[in-house]
Order: sequence, then structure tokens, then C-alpha cells
Amino acid sequence: MLQKIRTILFACDLEPKTNQAMEMALNMAIANQAEIVLMHAIEPVSAQAANMINNYISDVTIKEMREEADRSTLERMQTYLGQFMEAYAEEMKELPAFPRLELAHGAPAEVIEATAEKVGADLIIMNSRTHSRIGQMVIGSTANKVVHHSRVPVMVVPIIN
Repeated sequence: MLQKIRTILFACDLEPKTNQAMEMALNMAIANQAEIVLMHAIEPVSAQAANMINNYISDVTIKEMREEADRSTLERMQTYLGQFMEAYAEEMKELPAFPRLELAHGAPAEVIEATAEKVGADLIIMNSRTHSRIGQMVIGSTANKVVHHSRVPVMVVPIIN
């Protein structure tokens, strides 16, 4: 029996150029009558930056700053989704459910995979930026890491300028 796609995780970096990947997620969700979960990863600060922050800012203030960052990011996610829903109002009516939002903290590739497991995703859709060969060897890319480590199928949509 063919595996059904019931839940699609769209890993979004909230950049305007990710609309092509969101369009693909919408098309796949409509075709499969699947739910879309829009997620964004907030990367942790480096150990050096965390040390500097902890030396100058109180724990209470740091907690408040993190909460404000989460609120702000969720607002950006809601705005992004709202603009997309407005632009594709007719198509959005064909979805079986309103898209859900998930905010995750950690290294993007790791939290994308963890969120896919958490929400029971059958497919991950994400965009990919073009990096130089050397850049990919030294730094690596989130999409490359997810493709090679995910237990869930991954669709990578290239960003076309």
C-alpha cells in the first residue's frame, strides 16, 4: 500500500524568497488533503556570545528577552502566513485544516527533524540556498543535513532569484 501524506512540515526561514517553497507545500497539501505545519527554528547563540550576555545581563532580563524574541518570531510567522493566505485565498479554502505554527529552539537541522517527529510529518518541505562547494564543505547547509539524516522524506525547493 502506498504511504499517505497526511502532515507536511514546512521548515521556513521567514524570508520573502521562501514563497516558492510555501507554494509547493500548499500544492502538496491540497493534492493530498494533508495538514501543513509551518515551523521556524531559532538558532542558539554561540558559547562565547552566551558568556558575554550572562556576564552583563541578569537571568531575569535574559528570560524576558527570550520570551520577547519568541513572541516577535511568532508574530512574524503569523504575518507571513496571513499574507500567503490572502494572496492564495481560494486555494487555502481547499486545505483540510488551517496551517499550524511551530517554533523550535536549536540547531535548525536538528530541530527540523525533531519537529517532524513531534508532529508526525510524512513529508518535510524546505528551501535551499545556493552555497559554494567550499562553503558547503566547511559550513554545510541545513537542507543537506536534513536530507541526509531525516527519517521522513524531504523535498527541497531551490530559491530562484
